Amino acid sequence: MPGKAIVIGAGIGGLTAAHGLRRTGWQVEMFDRAADIGGFGSGLSIAPNAMRALRDLGLDAAVDRIGQRLDGLEARLRSGRRVLHIESPHLAAQYGTGLYGVHRGELHRLLRDSLDDVALHPDRRAIGVVRDGSRATVTLDAPGGPLAVHADLVVVADGVHSRLRAALFPGHPGPRYAGYVAWRGIVPADAGLDVAPTLTETWGDGVRIGVMPLRDRRIYWYAFETAPENATPAAEVRDLLARSAPWPGPIRAVLAATPPDAVLVHPVHYLATALPAFGLGPIALLGDAAHAVTPDIGQGACLAIEDAAVLAATVAEHGVAVGIRAYDAARRPRTQSIARASGRIGRALQGNSPAAARVRDIAARLTPPGANARFSDSLYGWTPPTETRLLGTVAGG
Repeated sequence: MPGKAIVIGAGIGGLTAAHGLRRTGWQVEMFDRAADIGGFGSGLSIAPNAMRALRDLGLDAAVDRIGQRLDGLEARLRSGRRVLHIESPHLAAQYGTGLYGVHRGELHRLLRDSLDDVALHPDRRAIGVVRDGSRATVTLDAPGGPLAVHADLVVVADGVHSRLRAALFPGHPGPRYAGYVAWRGIVPADAGLDVAPTLTETWGDGVRIGVMPLRDRRIYWYAFETAPENATPAAEVRDLLARSAPWPGPIRAVLAATPPDAVLVHPVHYLATALPAFGLGPIALLGDAAHAVTPDIGQGACLAIEDAAVLAATVAEHGVAVGIRAYDAARRPRTQSIARASGRIGRALQGNSPAAARVRDIAARLTPPGANARFSDSLYGWTPPTETRLLGTVAGG
């Protein structure tokens, strides 16, 4: 019987989980550490696996309305030579839906605004969680002092630097620096630029730059730049371009058209050490709190959306205790495998020296198309598990 659920963290994963739980009868309350809850001004890609999860939750049509349908994705060398190409129509034919580019803030707002019957409390940092029989108690750092809240189900979705993950798994080493910083920016429509309707990543030496159109003629771009840990790179796009020149003219034009206040720079962290479980009693972890991945294959938000759909389904079907065990059995092998693969790919693609970049470029040209297709299928071919499969994982786990 559904009861009260608390979701800690109002990012994409937490909001999607709230949707799934509310649809299955739960009373949901959310808490987030940010005083101003809103999505970052950046973009993200929504792949077929995430779109199928959103379809399960009744959210796919809304995402289709705010997203830019992409013709595909590709990787190129700075010379312009294409070394990887995946066409969205082929994805749609194979998986039922293609690839979308979405403004993160708009997706966040869509998810948040359609939860009008869910209480969402900003400026509430979760500092502890304990099991209390079949229930759990979360302690929040509130303006008037510590606040304890009780629930039948607690969803931990407070990100890569999760305080609750550290409390639940005190021996876990926590996130690791990936070796590079991420730059992200949005070019406004009034810049008058047009780019191909694809997600295109171009590889340099120690820097990779990706460009993706958004709806209404806006353009999202990102750059992954190798940097020492704790370094503070100058947040000026011209410095990034100067440090990693030369780049094709269209890339230079996109970055140069970005308003300075629309550029974000942050270090990339991920969970190099896998968690032993995604659930403890009535407490479930999802998204970056459970399996933070590097951004190298564009699956961070997608996996969090998958998590949310599966958690809502398993708990609805089997109750909290068995449902969370089923969730763990269904999610941990897949997400941890993808996290390992993403880390390996990122290290290989970053090309931290001219010699390493040459090896990367040669390897990319020699990789058989079938190998790329098999890896893509392992990502995009996921579908929400059926009741029979979930029961099988619980019985066998």
